[in-house]
Amino acid sequence: MARRGADRPNGRGRVAVLLVVCCAVFVLFFARLAWMQFAMADHYAEKAAEASSASYTVEQHAARGAITDRNGTVLARDTTVYDVYLRVPAPPGTDLTETVQTLQALTGGKDVETQLAAFCSAVSAGELLVLESVDDETMAALYRSGLVQSGAIRLAARGERSWPDGTLLPHALGFTGPITAEEWPSAQEKGLAMDSIVGQSGLEEAYDDLLRGQDGQLLINTGLDGAVRATIQQRTATPGATLVLTLDASLQATLQQALRERIETLQTTAFAGGGRECRAGAAVVVDVKTGGILAAANWPGYDLNTYRTDYAALSADPGAPLLDRAFQGLYAPGSAFKPAVAAAALTAGIDPNATVNCTGRYLYYSGYQPGCLQYGHSGPVDMRTALEQSCNIFFYDVGRRLGVDTFSSMARQLGLSQPTGVEVREAEGRLTWSTDDNYQAGLTLMAAIGQGNTAVTPAQLAVYAATLATNGQRPTLHFADRALNTATGETVWQYEPQFTTVPSGETVFGPIRDGMKRMAQTNRYLREASVVCAAKTGSPQLADTLPNGTHYVNSVLIGYAPADDPQIAVAVVLEYGGGGSNATPILRAVLDAWFD
Repeated sequence: MARRGADRPNGRGRVAVLLVVCCAVFVLFFARLAWMQFAMADHYAEKAAEASSASYTVEQHAARGAITDRNGTVLARDTTVYDVYLRVPAPPGTDLTETVQTLQALTGGKDVETQLAAFCSAVSAGELLVLESVDDETMAALYRSGLVQSGAIRLAARGERSWPDGTLLPHALGFTGPITAEEWPSAQEKGLAMDSIVGQSGLEEAYDDLLRGQDGQLLINTGLDGAVRATIQQRTATPGATLVLTLDASLQATLQQALRERIETLQTTAFAGGGRECRAGAAVVVDVKTGGILAAANWPGYDLNTYRTDYAALSADPGAPLLDRAFQGLYAPGSAFKPAVAAAALTAGIDPNATVNCTGRYLYYSGYQPGCLQYGHSGPVDMRTALEQSCNIFFYDVGRRLGVDTFSSMARQLGLSQPTGVEVREAEGRLTWSTDDNYQAGLTLMAAIGQGNTAVTPAQLAVYAATLATNGQRPTLHFADRALNTATGETVWQYEPQFTTVPSGETVFGPIRDGMKRMAQTNRYLREASVVCAAKTGSPQLADTLPNGTHYVNSVLIGYAPADDPQIAVAVVLEYGGGGSNATPILRAVLDAWFD
């Protein structure tokens, strides 16, 4: 009994310890509960909010940079338009069904419900694009309905390409559009969104990286009730750079007008085979000191502002207005090719004062004896006179002695059938060679006066003229001069002029320039121009024949001015133009506009 009584105090001690432990546990539990409820209240409220919310990103399209001429005249720019996005889920105080019904009523029955069903099957929250480029009337109706003010829809500003005068340089400027399936892999590498607008052709495509800018991105967090809880600017939109061209918009307009008016004049005043059939042409003006393109005209042309709506008609037009004849049209140069043969002859050591006897027919071959019109000449003819009067006999003989490969190689060095370097798509062209499938001795004679298999672009002819004008400094053509930061005006890119030297110098090019200067003085239009120029015309025959059996001819012209201190070079081609002299009024218009 004594032992049992002695154990009682120890039992009470264990109970006391247990009570202390229990109290401690409850204290810790309540302390933890209090910490969670008070100290961590904001944290858990945020977690709860996250569990009952959704986030999505909104792309903010950057403004595309403008394209201007050398003097700041805007050729292409972004005009602000608005797209309509439907908010999902609907924000507080709005009803999604009512919003959809209102939108469908305002848009003339556009099936927003089907779009919305597909959208909601893919995401829980976001913004659905339901209308693009809304007009002023629709925008006013959206505001009157209260959808914009309530936040049920969002109007998003976006730049849409426009052109103050869409008829100026449409082929070279090009157009923009959504990324195509073929472009998507490279667009992904650049980090572009699928709905990005990129350059699709012309300068818009060539300088897309400079013009496009960088889109912004906004992260939006909403509750399941549609209320916006937070917006985070993840990336700020940066506008594209302004692209400044070497082009002179005033000269471009003058050249386009002169080309169109000359073609229309020939249609109404020329005789059959003498230009009456002319329907199209192209002309290019180049700065010989930089290779910058001052103007490049095509006729017929089109308006970039209506290009998409008129595309079907433009594509079906037999006049092919969509063809960039200045850079993709291929034409025999005719007698405008003769300076290349002269350059090859002088490089080979032929004396420019040596003569060839022009009897009106070349009798070297018994089976093929082509003739010469002998305009203003006959008998012994030297190189300068042959260029001045365009003597075929002189160049038949010199071309035969040189060989077709020799003078074609010189023509290539001077820029014919060579890439010009221009940023837009261009045709390669071709020359005549002894390895051609159809080659025979007579083809050398035809090639020596710019026919045979030879076909080049007006742009290549302009490079060729510039190279003759500068003693063999062949320029690389380019439209772009520099790019400017839209916000600061700082130059972010600058073109560096590039030249390829044709090793000959004054000994070769001096006599050619003399002959071309004399040739220009034989033409009334050029003789009376505001500045002395040098020129060479060409009248290459076409396959088509008139009822009397004679061939239709194109009108080809190359020239530069001033003759003794060249600044610009010009090339003109008129399809079915009726002879080279018919193009001289176009050169005259350029000279008067540029130098006056």
